[in-house]
Amino acid sequence: MRLRVIDLETSGNHPLSSEVIEFGSVDLILIDGEWQIEPPRTQLFRPSAPLTPETQAVHHLMEEDFAADLPHATPDALATLVQRAPCPDMLAAHHIAFERHFLTDSITGGLPWLCTLRIGQKLWPDAPRHTNQILRYWLKLDLDREHAAPAHRAGPDAYVTAHILQRQLALAPPEELFRLTQARHVRRGAALRSGKDLNRQEQLFP
Repeated sequence: MRLRVIDLETSGNHPLSSEVIEFGSVDLILIDGEWQIEPPRTQLFRPSAPLTPETQAVHHLMEEDFAADLPHATPDALATLVQRAPCPDMLAAHHIAFERHFLTDSITGGLPWLCTLRIGQKLWPDAPRHTNQILRYWLKLDLDREHAAPAHRAGPDAYVTAHILQRQLALAPPEELFRLTQARHVRRGAALRSGKDLNRQEQLFP
């Protein structure tokens, strides 16, 4: 089985007004019952308009980073990366609501998604927060610092997320993680205020 973790850097937050400018992916493959992480892959895409200072402040990509012959992130170009052979069985990202804005079902071929953010909220409710970088240190992940930096770039962020997913896979199989991805997350504060039975709602594996 093969899972493909994806991270995108974009020129903005909405696909109608922005585009993908960097695609990062890391595959996890199941070998003899163990999930192995493959090296990260990245692809830059040339933006069709100048990047705003607000966007550059996030990922620090600049005009000189984009060679004149780089392709634009067309649906076909993105589909080629998402479904690159060997084709994955499932996709994953740390916040799939964002990635799926840009990677629609027509691009992904309808592959199912795992959300390490949603899964982490349910598996580790006591974490201080559930961003991939905070989980990286809270879980004390043993990472190659060269592959994990800089933060807010597609390859390194996919690499960190892949290790978070590997830790989650040690607790439950992909099918169960998919169920947790689809399950509604109840925030602890909201549950307490409403008088709901939080312990019952957090019982993940009956």
